[in-house]
Formats: sequence, C-alpha cells, structure tokens
Amino acid sequence: MTSTQEHCIFCDIISGKAPAHIIKQDENVIVFLSLEGHPLVVPTTHIPDVFSLDPENAAHIMREAVAVSKALREVCNCDGINLIQSNGSAAGQDVFHFHLHIKPRWTNDDVIIRWNTDAEEEQERLELGRRIRARL
Repeated sequence: MTSTQEHCIFCDIISGKAPAHIIKQDENVIVFLSLEGHPLVVPTTHIPDVFSLDPENAAHIMREAVAVSKALREVCNCDGINLIQSNGSAAGQDVFHFHLHIKPRWTNDDVIIRWNTDAEEEQERLELGRRIRARL
C-alpha cells in the first residue's frame, strides 16, 4: 500500500476503519452516502482516478450506478439524476480514490453545474476528434 492509500478515507471506509452509511458492498464496489447525503459508488480497489480505471472495474461501477440511480429516483421522487465524476485537482477532485457521485435533482433546485456551452469552431472540433481517434 502506498502512502497515498494509507491515508485514503475511502480505503478506510472499505476496510471498516472509518464509519460510513453503507448502502451496499460487494467484492468490486461499495456504495455509501457522502457527507452531503447522496450516494457515492466507489471501487473497493484503490484506483486514484479515471486514468487508472480498468474496463472491468468501470463496468462494475457503472452497473451499480444505474441500479442505485433507479432506486434513488424511486426513494426520493426526484425529477432527475446527475452522475458526477472528477479527476485531478483542476477538476475539483479532493479524494483521490475514484468515486462516482449520484446526485438527485429537482426542478428549480439550487444545484449549479456550469461550463461554457458556446459552440467551438468546426475546424477545432474536427482536429480534436482526429487527435483523440489517433490515441484510441
């Protein structure tokens, strides 16, 4: 275990060293309530971010996210759900163990998720698409 993992609050929750409101846990993922009161889907293996996430764990996480989203919608009677996942400090990641927020939403709630939605120039989009395809 690296020094980063030794001080990972999510690893502490997974191992039972830290308390949490656990909704579900299996060998691949754990689902617990964030301090703000919405579910988090977290791999039981310490994976720092999406760049380190393997396809098998990604599939487990997404399957669980779909199931939890459906249950949350029924329980909360919310109008929608945001799935939010941040990678790196610049993106707002503050716990460096991959986790997916499942945030219930209601019409006219006070949650603000915002970025520039102006259309990029066609040539810029073509070039970016070409460069990404080349890396895949």
